Amino acid sequence: MNILITGAGSVMGQSIYKALAAHDFGEPLSIHFANSIELGAGRFFNDPRARVTAVPIFPLAADPNFNAFLEDYVATSKIDIVFAGTQHELAKISAYRDKTLKAATISQEIADICMDKLRTAEVMEKHGVRVPRTQSFEAYLENPSIGGPVIVKPNHSSSSRSIYRFESHLAATESEIVQSGKEHSFLVQERLAGDEFTCGCYVDRYSKAVKLICFRRTLTPDGATFYGEIVTDPRIRTYVSDVAHALIDEGMDFGHINVQLIMDETGPCLFEINGRLSSTEASKAHFGFNSCAAFVHNIVRQEEFTGWDIAEAGRFLRYYEELYF
Repeated sequence: MNILITGAGSVMGQSIYKALAAHDFGEPLSIHFANSIELGAGRFFNDPRARVTAVPIFPLAADPNFNAFLEDYVATSKIDIVFAGTQHELAKISAYRDKTLKAATISQEIADICMDKLRTAEVMEKHGVRVPRTQSFEAYLENPSIGGPVIVKPNHSSSSRSIYRFESHLAATESEIVQSGKEHSFLVQERLAGDEFTCGCYVDRYSKAVKLICFRRTLTPDGATFYGEIVTDPRIRTYVSDVAHALIDEGMDFGHINVQLIMDETGPCLFEINGRLSSTEASKAHFGFNSCAAFVHNIVRQEEFTGWDIAEAGRFLRYYEELYF
C-alpha cells in the first residue's frame, strides 16, 4: 500500500507516521514522506512496519500549483491515500479529498467551518452546543457584549500563535497592540477557566459510529500537547458527541476532528475544533484509538473500521530526540 504523508518536518506528520506503523494492515506499507524543504526529521524515519521509500519535495500549501503537483505525484507514484501533516495544507488537501476521496481529511465544507473560529461558534450555537461568548474584533470594539476576562486570537490559526489575554475590556493601547498584527483577522472570546482537554473524535464512513478518546492535557508554549491523561468523564463524552453530531447535521460524512475544550464550573465548553488529525495521533493509537488506520480502512479498503480498542486509563509524556547524519 502506497501512502503519502506531508509535513515530514512537523510533529503532526511524524505522529501520523507512527500511528500508521502501529497498526497491522496485513500488508507492507510504502511511505512517501513529503516536505517543503530537504530537512525534516520524518524523512529519516524507517520503522520496518512502514518503510519510508520516497522523500519528495512538495511546494508550500500557499503555492497556487500545490494541488496540480499533488495530483500529478499521486498518479505517478500510484498513491492509495494522502495524509495532510500540517494545518497549512488542510484547505488544499480537503479540496482534493472532495474531488477524489483519496485523502484522509474531512470534507472541505466541514474543514472550512472548523478553520473559521467565528463560524465554528455560530454553527455550534445553532445546534445547541455550548461555546464561549464570541465576537469579531471589530464588533467587540464597536459594541462589546463580552464582560470580564477575554482572549483575543486570530480567527484562522493553529499552535497557539498570536494569542492575547486580557483581564477586562480592552483599553485603547491594548487594542492597538492587537491591531498591529495586520496579517490576522482577530476575534474576541470569553476567557474560560479550568482544566484543558483535547478530544479525538472519528465518524466512520460506513457504520456512522462516533468513536472518542479524551485527554486532560498540558501544553508546550507553542501549543503542542506534552502531557496527556485519558479521562472518561461522561459529561465530556456527551459534549464531544454532540459536537460531532452537529457537524454531521451540517454535512460531515466521515473523518476525524479534534475538539479542544475547557471544563469550567458549568461544564465542558470548546474553544476550537481542529478539523484535522493532530500531533497526538501516535499517543491515541497507542491507547487503541487509531484514526489514521480508520481512514485507510474507510478510504482504501472501503470498509468499516472495527479495530477500536480504546483504553479507559493511561498517560503519556512527549519527549524530543535528535537525528545525527
